[in-house]
Amino acid sequence: MEERKTAAIVLGILALAVVIFTVIIPYINERKTQTLQFRSCTVHFNYHNGYSPDYDIYRAAQNNFALCLCKIYQHGDTAISNRIIGIYKETGSPIGPDSVYKSKDCSVDTIIKYRSEAFDTLIMVD
Repeated sequence: MEERKTAAIVLGILALAVVIFTVIIPYINERKTQTLQFRSCTVHFNYHNGYSPDYDIYRAAQNNFALCLCKIYQHGDTAISNRIIGIYKETGSPIGPDSVYKSKDCSVDTIIKYRSEAFDTLIMVD
């Protein structure tokens, strides 16, 4: 009787070890880092290889990237303004007074003025 209990415990531990080494560890090791970069702005975020990045993680990374672009934007720089507007249309939140709030078609100057509302990443954590 004692031998059966010992055998059951050993087999259970072996089965658990097999699951850990064949399923859990490869999943952990498959984490990849993706980088968003333009000029001096760089944002890194992690995802699991073989899976598309979670939308919330991707959106938060895009919003951090847009905040960085807003900081380095100088009036008349069309490359940065096009990136900011593109990110805002893709992932940004409606912003500003009611006249601007109803439309996602607003100028880059308005987006930069309300950038903390447009590209807020803390809302997604809640």
